[in-house]
Amino acid sequence: MDLSKYQCVICQQSSLHADSNFWKCNSCGHQYPCVNGIPRLYVESRLGQHDKKLRDYLYDGFLGSYYQQTMPFLSLPVRPVRASWRGWLVYWLIVAALGSLGILLVTLSSRVNLRNLTVVQLSVLLLSIAVLFVLFRHRYLSYLLLLALPVKISILCKRFRPVQSFAEVHAEALQPFLQSKKKLQVLDISTGTCNSLYRHGWMQLNADYTGLDLSETMLLQGQEFMNENQAPMDFVLADASQLPFVPETFDIVLNYGAINGFTDPKRALEEMARVAKKGGLVFFLDEQLYQGASFVERLYFRKVLSSHNTIHRCPVESIPASLGNIRVHQVYEFYYICTCHKL
Repeated sequence: MDLSKYQCVICQQSSLHADSNFWKCNSCGHQYPCVNGIPRLYVESRLGQHDKKLRDYLYDGFLGSYYQQTMPFLSLPVRPVRASWRGWLVYWLIVAALGSLGILLVTLSSRVNLRNLTVVQLSVLLLSIAVLFVLFRHRYLSYLLLLALPVKISILCKRFRPVQSFAEVHAEALQPFLQSKKKLQVLDISTGTCNSLYRHGWMQLNADYTGLDLSETMLLQGQEFMNENQAPMDFVLADASQLPFVPETFDIVLNYGAINGFTDPKRALEEMARVAKKGGLVFFLDEQLYQGASFVERLYFRKVLSSHNTIHRCPVESIPASLGNIRVHQVYEFYYICTCHKL
C-alpha cells in the first residue's frame, strides 16, 4: 500500500505509519483504529448529522447487510422486467402474504374474545403488530408496495429515451484513459460493495484503485467482493466531506449513488475536486427526476428512491469553480450522471 497518498484528517500532514491494528500520524500523534486491516480515517465527532444517520440506520443496518438484494428491490419499477422478474415474484408473494394476513386478522377480530385467545389467534395478532411496526419504521417499503405496479405501468406508457445512454456516457468518460501508458489512480467514494466500480468498465484501466466508504458493513462486503474477483484494491473507512488524501492524487474520482444523500454535498464536491489531478475526471451518479414525470412517478421518487436524500437533483450550483466542462446526463427516468474535469 502506498501511504504517500494519505493524509491525517486532524493536521492534514502526510506522515502516517500503518500496521494491521491502527494507523498513527507521526506529526500530531493521532491514532486511527483498523477494522479487518482497513483504517478508520475519520473523526466521529466531525461527521455530518445526516451522514451518521444514514450509516447507522441504513447502511450498517438491514439495508446494508442485504444490500445486493434490497437495493434492486427498491428500484424494481425502474428496472427492465426481463432482468427483475425474480424481484417481481418476491413483490407479488409479499403482497399476497400481507393481503392474506389482513383478511385473517379481520376475520379473527370479528370472532375473538381477547380474554381467551388461542395460540393461533395470538400468533396472528403478534405477527400483524410486527409487520405494521416494520412498515411504519421503514415507510419507504410501504410506499414501494403501494406504488411499484402503477409506476411500472406509467413508465411503460411513456418510454423515456435519453440523449446519451448510461453505457454511452461511461464509454465517453473512459475513452481518454484507456490508452494511458502511466499507472492511473482511481478513487471510488462511497464504494460500498464495489459493484458499480467493477461492472461499469473502470476495471479495464491500467490503474491502482482506492475504495472509500463510511459504513463498515458495506466496505467489508466490497473488500470480500474484490478479493473474490482477485482485483487488488486499497480500502479506507472515511468521510466524503473530509477525504484523507493529499491534494491532486487521483486521475479519476467516482461516486455512485451518494452525493444527494450527503449532509453537505457542496463540501463533498469540493473535496472530490481537491483530490483530483489537473485534467482529472470527476464522475458521479444519483437520483434526479426526468421532465414530464407523472404524479405517481413523482410520488415514488420522493417517498422511495429519494426518501433518504438531502437534495433531489444534480447539485450543479454546488460544483466548485475548479471543475469545468460540466455535463449532466439524464440517463434514466430517475437517475443522472454528471461528468466534469479539474481545470
